[in-house]
Amino acid sequence: MKVFLYSLLFCLPMFCAAADPAPADGGPFRNTFLTNEGQWPGAILYKGRSSTANVSFLHDGLSFSQVEPEAEEEDHEEEHIDHHAEPNFIVWNMRFEGMEPSASVIPVNSRPSVLNYLSGGEHPISVVHPMECEQLVYRGVYPGIDVEFRMNGHDLEYDYRVQAGADIARIRNSYAGIERLYLTTAGDLVVVTTMGEQIQRAPISWQMIEGKKHAVDVGFVLLNDSTFGFAARGGYAPSHELIIDPLFELVWASYTRILGGSNNMNYSLANAMDAQGNVYLTGFVDGTFPVTPGAYSGPGNVYGEVFVAKFSSDGTTLLYSTYLPANSAEFGASIAVDALGRAYVTGLVNLNFTGITDFPSTPNAYQPVCAAGGDAFLTVLDPTGSSLVYSTFIGGSGGETGYSLALGPTGIAYVTGTTSIGDLQEVAATNYPTGDGDLFVAKFDIAQVGAASLIYLVRIGAGNFGYCKSHGIAVDDAGNAYVTGSVQMSFGPSLFPVTPGAFDTTFGTGDEGAIGYLLKLGNTLPVSIVYATYLGPGEAASVATFGGDAFVIGTTFNATFPTTANALQPTYGGSNTDAFALRMNATGTALIYSTFLGGDGQDQGTDIVVNDAGEAFAAGISRGGFPTSTGGYQPVNAGTFTNDIFLVQLNSSGTDYGCGGSTYVGGSQDEYYGSFYEFYAPSIALLNVGGQDVVSVAATSHSEDFPTTPGVYEENKVNGIADQPVFFKLSCATELVAAPTAGFDATVLPTCTGAFVDFEDTSTNTAQTWSWSFPGGSPPTSSAQDPQDIVYNDPGIYSVTLVACNAIGCDTLVQSITVAPPIAIVVDLGNDTTACAGASITLSPGPDFDSYIWQQDGSVLPTSAASIVANSAGVYSVAVTGAGGCPGVDTVQVIFVDAPQAAFTYALEGVCRSDHVLFVAAPVGASYAWSLGDGTQATGLTVEHAYLAPGTYTVALVVSNGGCSNSIVQQVEISSSGAPIPDAVIVPNVITPNGDGANDCFAPIGYEDSPECFDVQIFNRWGQELFHGQGSKSCWTGDDMNGQQVPDGVYYYVLTVDRTEYHGNVQLLR
Repeated sequence: MKVFLYSLLFCLPMFCAAADPAPADGGPFRNTFLTNEGQWPGAILYKGRSSTANVSFLHDGLSFSQVEPEAEEEDHEEEHIDHHAEPNFIVWNMRFEGMEPSASVIPVNSRPSVLNYLSGGEHPISVVHPMECEQLVYRGVYPGIDVEFRMNGHDLEYDYRVQAGADIARIRNSYAGIERLYLTTAGDLVVVTTMGEQIQRAPISWQMIEGKKHAVDVGFVLLNDSTFGFAARGGYAPSHELIIDPLFELVWASYTRILGGSNNMNYSLANAMDAQGNVYLTGFVDGTFPVTPGAYSGPGNVYGEVFVAKFSSDGTTLLYSTYLPANSAEFGASIAVDALGRAYVTGLVNLNFTGITDFPSTPNAYQPVCAAGGDAFLTVLDPTGSSLVYSTFIGGSGGETGYSLALGPTGIAYVTGTTSIGDLQEVAATNYPTGDGDLFVAKFDIAQVGAASLIYLVRIGAGNFGYCKSHGIAVDDAGNAYVTGSVQMSFGPSLFPVTPGAFDTTFGTGDEGAIGYLLKLGNTLPVSIVYATYLGPGEAASVATFGGDAFVIGTTFNATFPTTANALQPTYGGSNTDAFALRMNATGTALIYSTFLGGDGQDQGTDIVVNDAGEAFAAGISRGGFPTSTGGYQPVNAGTFTNDIFLVQLNSSGTDYGCGGSTYVGGSQDEYYGSFYEFYAPSIALLNVGGQDVVSVAATSHSEDFPTTPGVYEENKVNGIADQPVFFKLSCATELVAAPTAGFDATVLPTCTGAFVDFEDTSTNTAQTWSWSFPGGSPPTSSAQDPQDIVYNDPGIYSVTLVACNAIGCDTLVQSITVAPPIAIVVDLGNDTTACAGASITLSPGPDFDSYIWQQDGSVLPTSAASIVANSAGVYSVAVTGAGGCPGVDTVQVIFVDAPQAAFTYALEGVCRSDHVLFVAAPVGASYAWSLGDGTQATGLTVEHAYLAPGTYTVALVVSNGGCSNSIVQQVEISSSGAPIPDAVIVPNVITPNGDGANDCFAPIGYEDSPECFDVQIFNRWGQELFHGQGSKSCWTGDDMNGQQVPDGVYYYVLTVDRTEYHGNVQLLR
C-alpha cells in the first residue's frame, strides 16, 4: 500500500485572487495548464495563469512573471505615462534544488484546448488547439517525493507528497530573483520581492490513527535567505498517512437541467446519500424537471410539485426522477434513504382553489385523505422510483407542514413539523401545553397497515399566543428523537415545557422575537420529553446526534447568543445575522461548545451533520465577509452583494476547523435560500466510510457560472438566471482521486454437499463500501470487504455481483464461480459375509477417515478404531467423518454357520456303455464344487459326466455354506461292458417286415439285437407320429402305436443313439 507520509497544500498569496481579479496579461482566466507545442521557447513545458502572475513550468522548477506597477503621477506634474507602451515585467524563479535527473512531468486529464496561436515574422508559428491539462505532477523530484500543481479558481496550489520511507529533508525550494525569505513567529513563510511581501501560511497536519485524529507539527525550515524546506517536528507514525492542510476540495458539481424560466419556482430543499454515495434530491419544481422512463409519475403541471431524483455517486447520471403530482401546490422539504434504497420524503400538500387535492396516498396509509387545510405527508418510493411503498397525510382541521424527517431501523421513520390550531390527534403520547402553533413529532412503521403504522404522534406548544416551529430532527441508535426549532410568543408567558436543570429554562428572544430550543423524546410509550431547553435568541434550523450529544445549527441576530470559551468564533461577526453551531451534552444541561459562524454580512445556518469522530459539518448561506480557511476551495464570495453557500467543518471540540476548514461555494449570482417559505436550504448529507468524509450539498442557484465540473450530468445552466437546483460533493480526502474499478477473487472450498466460498476484494482506487450479491448462496448478500464462508449447497455455476464504491463513485462487476460436485465419501465394509462358526471377520472401511463410530445391531461398540474383528453374527455399521467433516456410513451383515456334512451318490447311466455317470450331492450346502478325477471341474447339486476311458477315478466334492465348507472323496469304477458304439451310425433306408427274419426291424446297423441302446420315432408324410419305440421296444416292424400295420411307403424317422439324433427317410416294403 502506498502511504503518504507528508502532503502539503497551501495557496501562495502572490497567486491568490484579489478583489476584481484579472489575469496578469489581461487574457481570460483558465483553470488549466497549456502544453508548449512550439508556441513558446523550448525550456517551457507548460504555462498557467493566476490572478496576478503568469507561471511557466520548467523541467526543474517554475518561473513567475508579473507586470511591474506603473509609477504614480505625483501632483500631476510629472511627464504623462504612456499606458499603451510595452509593460515592464519582474521575473523570479523557484527551482527544486538537487532534484533527481530522472524526474518527469506528467499531465493529468489532458484534452485539446480551444486556443490557437499565430505568430508572424521571419519564422511564423501556427499552433491549433494545443493540449491543456487540469493537473501537473512532477514525479520523483526527490526519491519517493512528488509535487502536484493544480488551479483552484484563480489560485495556483501545489502539494508535496512524501511516501513512506522518503526523507522530508531532501525537499529544498530555492528562489532566484527575490530579495529574501523569512519566517514569522506564527511559522508563516514570507517571500520578499520588489513587488512587496508574499505570505505562505504555516501548514496544518494530522494523522488518523484508530479512528482518532492526532495533530502533527510540520513547519517551514529556512535553509538560507533564498531556500526553504520542511520539517516534521515531534513524533509521528510513519505507517499512517500524514495529512497536511488539505481543506475542502470540490469532487464534482452539477446543475439539474430544469428548463423553467424566470416566472417559475424551482428549488432543491433537501438531499440524502445512500451507502453507495448516490445522491437523492427533493424540493418543488414546475413541470419542466426531467422525468425518467418507468418512474412513478409522468410530467407535472403548472403548480409547484414535489420532485424526487436519484443521481449516480459520480454525479454523471440521472438514475431516476419522478414527481409526486397533484392538482395543488406541494413542497418536498426533507428526504432520507434507508438500507434498502427506499427514499422517504416529507413536506407540505396544499389544497387547490376547490379545497381538494389528489396527492397520492397508498392503501396502507395511516391517513389516506387530506384533512382541511394543508397537510404534512410522508411518502416512500421503492428503490427504483417506480412505485409507492407507503404514502400518508399527517393532518387535522388546521394546517400542518412536515419540515424534517429521520430514519431509525429499516421501515421506521420520524417526521417533525408544525401544526396550527386544529384537531391533529395525538397517539400514544404524553400531554403537553399547546398553543396557536405547535410542533409535532410522528413515528411511523411503514411495514404496518393503517392506524397500526403510526407508533406515536406527540404535539408540543407554548400556550396561548405561542408559536412553536420544528425544523430539524435526528434519531440515535436507541430510538430517542432530538428535535430543534424556535418558539415565539405574541403575548403572555411561554409555557414551552423546558425541563428542570436544563441548560436554559428562561424565555428570552432578543431582537428576533424568537428563541431556539432543543428537546429530546424518549423511546418508550407513551412518548415523553427526556429534556427540553432553550438555546438562545434566534432560530434553530437543524440537529444531528453523536454519542448522545446533540449538534444544532441555526441563525441569530443577537451578539448575546451563548458561546463557549475557546470556541472557534466566540464573538458576533457583524451587524446582520450570524449562523451559530453548538454541541449540547447528553443530558441537555450544558454546552460542550457553541460558536458563531459569520462575518460582517448576513449569514444563515441551515443544516448540520456529524461524523463518527464527533466533527460537525455545517452549511448555510452568506452574503459576504464569511470567515474562510486560508487556501480554501473558494475563499471569497463570488459575487457582489449576493448569497453564496458556505461549508464549515468543525473539530470535535468546536475550537478549530476540522479537515475541510471553511469555504464558500457559488457563482456570481444568488445561491438560495436561507429560509424560503421557512424551508431551510442548502441541505447537507454525509457519507462517512473508512474514516473518510464526503458531503453532498443541494441548493438552488441563479448563477450561470456556478462552479460545475466536467463530465457531470449538466455542466451548464440551461434556463438563464432563473431558479435552478444544483448539487455537489466536497471532500478533504485527498487520497480519493477516482471511482473504484471493482474486482475480486474467489476461493472455493468443497464441502460434503457443495462448497464454502471465500471472496477477496481486489478493487482499485480505494473502494470504501462493498455490496455483494450471491444468488444461490447463503447469506445472499454482504457488505463486508472480504466475505468469508459463503455457503453453496449444490454444485453449479453461480453469478456473483460486487458493487464497489467510494465517495467519488461506484463500479459493478459480475463474475461466475464454479462449485464442483461434492466431495465423494466412499465407505465400504464389503459385501455381506457368511463364515464358519468359530471364525473371525475383520471389518474396515479404510484408514483415511478422521473418525469412526461402530455399531452392532444398533448398539454402539466401545471402539473408535479404523477396523474391528467380528466374531459373532449381526448387522455391523460404521459412521465416519472425512475431508471437510463430511460424513459417511456403511452397513454389512455377518453370518456364522456350522460346517455342512458333505456326501454324494453316483450311478452309471449308460446301458450300451458304462462311461456316463450321474453324481448327486446331499443337499446340505449353498454351493457344491466337484473334482471328477479326470481333470474336469464342475459345480452344482447334480453333475452328469462322461468318461472317455474305463478306469478308477477319484471324485472329490467340496460343499460350502457361506464361508464354511466340508469335503468328501470317493473312488468310481468305470468299465466298458455293453455293446460298443461305433464312431459312425449306419441307418438302413428300406425295411421289409414280411416275417422272413431278414430286415424285419428298423434299427441302426449292428443294433438290431440291442434295442435298449437307441430310441426311434416314425412319422408319416403329414408329420403325424405313428410310432415311438424306447428301450426293448425300440425296433420298428411296420406297425403303428396300436399294433396295426401301416401301408407300404416312405416314412420319416428320428433316431437317437447315445444321445445323438439322426434324421432321415425309410421305405416300407412287405
